[in-house]
Amino acid sequence: MMNMNSLLTALLHNPAVILIVGAFVAVRAPSIIRKPVALVFVSASALLLIRLGTIETGLITLFGEQLVTVRVDSLSRIFAVIFHIAIALNILYSWHEKKDRLSNFANLAYPAACLGGVLAGDFITLFIWWEIAAITSVFLIWAPGTRATYLSGMRYLTVQILSGVMLLGGIVLYYRVHGSISFDFIGLRDVEHADGNHGPVKLYGLFLFIAFGIKSAFPLLHNWVQDSYPKASLTGTIVLSVFTTKLAVYSLARGFPGTHELVYIGAVMTIFPIFFALIENDLRKVLCYSINNQVGFMVIGIGVGSATALNGAVGYAFCNIIFESLLFMSLGAAIYRTGTSQATELGGLYRQMPLTMALCIIGALSISAFPFTAGFVTKGLIIEGAAAAHIPGIFIIWLVLLFASAGVLEHAGIKIPYFTFFAHSHPDRKFINDKVPTGMYVAMIISAILSIGIGIYPGPLYALMPGQEQIQSYHPNTAYHIIEQLQLLLFAILAFAVLIKMKWYPAEIPSDNLDSDWLWRIPGRHF
Repeated sequence: MMNMNSLLTALLHNPAVILIVGAFVAVRAPSIIRKPVALVFVSASALLLIRLGTIETGLITLFGEQLVTVRVDSLSRIFAVIFHIAIALNILYSWHEKKDRLSNFANLAYPAACLGGVLAGDFITLFIWWEIAAITSVFLIWAPGTRATYLSGMRYLTVQILSGVMLLGGIVLYYRVHGSISFDFIGLRDVEHADGNHGPVKLYGLFLFIAFGIKSAFPLLHNWVQDSYPKASLTGTIVLSVFTTKLAVYSLARGFPGTHELVYIGAVMTIFPIFFALIENDLRKVLCYSINNQVGFMVIGIGVGSATALNGAVGYAFCNIIFESLLFMSLGAAIYRTGTSQATELGGLYRQMPLTMALCIIGALSISAFPFTAGFVTKGLIIEGAAAAHIPGIFIIWLVLLFASAGVLEHAGIKIPYFTFFAHSHPDRKFINDKVPTGMYVAMIISAILSIGIGIYPGPLYALMPGQEQIQSYHPNTAYHIIEQLQLLLFAILAFAVLIKMKWYPAEIPSDNLDSDWLWRIPGRHF
């Protein structure tokens, strides 16, 4: 059975538990001090993380099995650091929101659960946080209180619980084979045969692979992102965009590095969102497609499995949280003032919102991996790792990465700022709010500073990465890397300009774009 002293020690030494307690305290506090209280608990959690250093702690014996509730190593630490930064930025961005207690609770409890999952050293602890993350995050989708958000939230919850069921099944099967619940390398297949061919798929590996894949939004399992995230509250969408898929990316990096199937899955993930984002009218859904695309780059890096590629995957996850949040925040500021996220109803806002426009462009440049931005100094590691890999069809994968990089510039780097701030001038537009709250601007400015600062001086980020020997020899801001990337991006900009000038760019049409969700909604429903 469990020793109560060990349990208390484990709870006191867990940054995620501090955040959970903070969520309960903040939600009961008067509205005027709710956000400051939340920031105090985030600061306390971050200080504990720093004090822990590199450690395995929170050791609890449960029915003869040892739980490691907190494991801080080079892989978990980089995710834990960026999670704390993202939580603080989200609190600042939502500073003006006072009334909705449940959303305020979920804004802190849900990230806390994802942080707990990242720090989990065993499968049981991972499973507990996995389920808490699913349950707490759905309240962000239900926050608007409409029938559409209720139904979307129920679907989201069903998908997340399915992921948890697959995770639990994989844990049971893993324990039967290994007699252990330690969360380390899993692998999809048995050890390679002497002739170099892969062995058979392990059943527990398949269950865990699918569990992580659902949360990563693998192709055909991705539609819950586009269906639920845009229906959440304005700040809820931003919070959701950060944590669920990144917890899954961490889990894949921990359990399945070097699994070559991930390379091909990731390649599909980088490509298909580009085409659907091209015709999508709801700009929040465009950014949700961008989440699929960006996670695809990370999945490829994990699948390649070399130290360079893994550094690129986790480093890109770190930076993506910053600049993707900046894009969601800047679009959110436009929605706050206009009440719409439809491309056909936005545009021409650069006169009324020049600072938001400038911050959005910084996020767009960073997600497009322009030189001297955060995206540039990390995405190059993934591409370089893929180029050096010995995997069947890797040259095609490398070409896919280049094409997908140009596609990111088109649908996130250009489309978002263009259709939000420049296209379709609306001189008679009525604004539902006179100005953007100060907290929104503070969060966006900090994100923009980080996006540029990391791009100019990536050393502190590189110091957090797992493979220090490989990262020390990588220098992104060289003439070769800069010219190579500028060639790709400038030609992509030229292609966009030609399409707009010749009126060949797909027109923005108010409609619902189902993509492969049609398979679930039409034949799937009949089935």
